[in-house]
Amino acid sequence: MIKQLFFSLGIAILFCSCTSKGTVKADLIITNANIWTGNLDAPKAEAMAIKADTLMAVGSLDEILKFKGEFTEVQDVQGKFITPGFIDAHVHLLMGGNSLLSVQLRDASSKQEFIERIASFSKSINPGQWIVEGNWDQTLWGGELPNKVWIDKFTGSNPVAIYRMDGHMILANSAALKIAGIDKNSPDVENGEIVKNLDGTPTGILKSEAMYLVLNKIPKLSTAEKKMQSVPLKIT
Repeated sequence: MIKQLFFSLGIAILFCSCTSKGTVKADLIITNANIWTGNLDAPKAEAMAIKADTLMAVGSLDEILKFKGEFTEVQDVQGKFITPGFIDAHVHLLMGGNSLLSVQLRDASSKQEFIERIASFSKSINPGQWIVEGNWDQTLWGGELPNKVWIDKFTGSNPVAIYRMDGHMILANSAALKIAGIDKNSPDVENGEIVKNLDGTPTGILKSEAMYLVLNKIPKLSTAEKKMQSVPLKIT
């Protein structure tokens, strides 16, 4: 009986304390923000309230101002983008954006599909523009490594340097090999291989350090192009 009395009294005191003090007030309120919440039902918000090291609430300005107290600091971030902290599990953000803007080969399951996707993508870009990324996997069509002759007639003046999915091998077309000065007389590089046919002509497959004979010839991206890479990733 006594225990029940003290328990009831404690609940009453707690209730009175909460109602008298009202809502816990934030130390910091951030307004006028472009907040990505990660919640598919409400992916964006404009304000957030923080108490010590705890995020109290995210929502509209009216919702968040309820947490404003006498000593709350309010910061207008003027539309800046805010996202939950990234845990970098070996992520290359710009490379990822570039990959999404380029030809998609990750699930190409046959030689013909591989060729058709490259041919179709080549028609959608400007002459002379590089075709990169790709992320193909030859094991999906039986294991035969792709060859430049598969794609040369479809890519024309567009240099090609498309990665295998593991990033340790690329396929270059004849246009890219010419830019890099690679021919049947080119020796292998240290820790790399220029794969060649029986007659000594390059197949277009470059492994490990040999990849950079071509990759280093790709023009550097302009600031505008780097911004374009961020669009598929929703980073602004």
